[in-house]
Amino acid sequence: MKKTLLALTVAAFTAGSAQAYQFNIEETGTEIDFSGSLRLKWESTSNKTNYVNGAETKEHINHAVDNNGSRFGFKVKQNLGGDFYALGRVEWRFRGEAASQHDFDHIYTRQLYAGFGHKRFGELVYGNMTTITDEVKQTDLPNTYSLSDGLLDSAARRVLQYTYRGNYGDNKVKFGVYYGGASKRGDTNLDLANRRKNVWGTAFIFNHKIDDIQNFTVATGFTREISENQSIAPSFSQNAYALGLAYNFAHTTYGLDIEQQVTKNKGAIGNKQTKNEVRAVVRQGLNEDWNVYAMYAYKTDKKEPASGLETKETKRQFMVGTEYYLYQQGSLKVKPFLEWQATRTKYENSSVDRSRDLKTVIGLRAYW
Repeated sequence: MKKTLLALTVAAFTAGSAQAYQFNIEETGTEIDFSGSLRLKWESTSNKTNYVNGAETKEHINHAVDNNGSRFGFKVKQNLGGDFYALGRVEWRFRGEAASQHDFDHIYTRQLYAGFGHKRFGELVYGNMTTITDEVKQTDLPNTYSLSDGLLDSAARRVLQYTYRGNYGDNKVKFGVYYGGASKRGDTNLDLANRRKNVWGTAFIFNHKIDDIQNFTVATGFTREISENQSIAPSFSQNAYALGLAYNFAHTTYGLDIEQQVTKNKGAIGNKQTKNEVRAVVRQGLNEDWNVYAMYAYKTDKKEPASGLETKETKRQFMVGTEYYLYQQGSLKVKPFLEWQATRTKYENSSVDRSRDLKTVIGLRAYW
């Protein structure tokens, strides 16, 4: 806990003087950028579950104020001459334990990578990172209750990634591909239930500027991960495909994501699980500081075991929210937000018939 308090003190000090922690040393061609965010939330949740036998359960919980993904770190870029440069990044995040009420129990390294780049030909880095496929989804605009968890792998440990960025008139193009070998740990630096054997993915993002107030984005991506089964020798595979579309007009944004994930042979040879998601979002800027947004998602999860009945879950989700920037100066931004989410789930070939989940969150974020 002492480490947690020390980290929060450093984060607060950094936030208080944001501009002083962005260094550009022209004599050596060195750029250092300290950044992060303090993220807190308070939630109220309500669940109602109806069973096939006619039984019904209800639960309502007002949760304690806790961590909502707080993080801090820095980036380094060193000019090597001739349009070449070296780069690196480290980011630490907080995570809680099972009995924690505040989720500030531990600090772990979420991102840690380094590599080389060229202003024209792109970057090649190795380490633990948020991958290029995280940029495919175009509906991830809300704060806590975003429905865009996504089916693509969006982060990975011990991977080699190449990224290219290009500007062609009014068009911006970004392309990337990554590959990683075996890893026993996941993104939160905890051991995986199923050890990863290898993973790779690729993404392509295209943005076209129509005029000074309009642009649209088309993004597509694919990931494939091979992992070990716990009880049987053969491995299982997980393939995911995604298409993201976005249109921006002045202070209005529309987004659409379509994704599918197929997992084969997990737990037993012949098992198959198929997840499909369609998500849509609209965000409206009321002024320079105040945004409102709404989101809808339709999700299915179908399990086809090698033996036994098929099961299927169908979710319909809706959320609304608003955020207001209380303070914006340089790289320092502070905003509270309020969001509400409703999820209705229908089950097939299960002891549960249907369920309803309602959530409300009040949050605060400070970026530096």
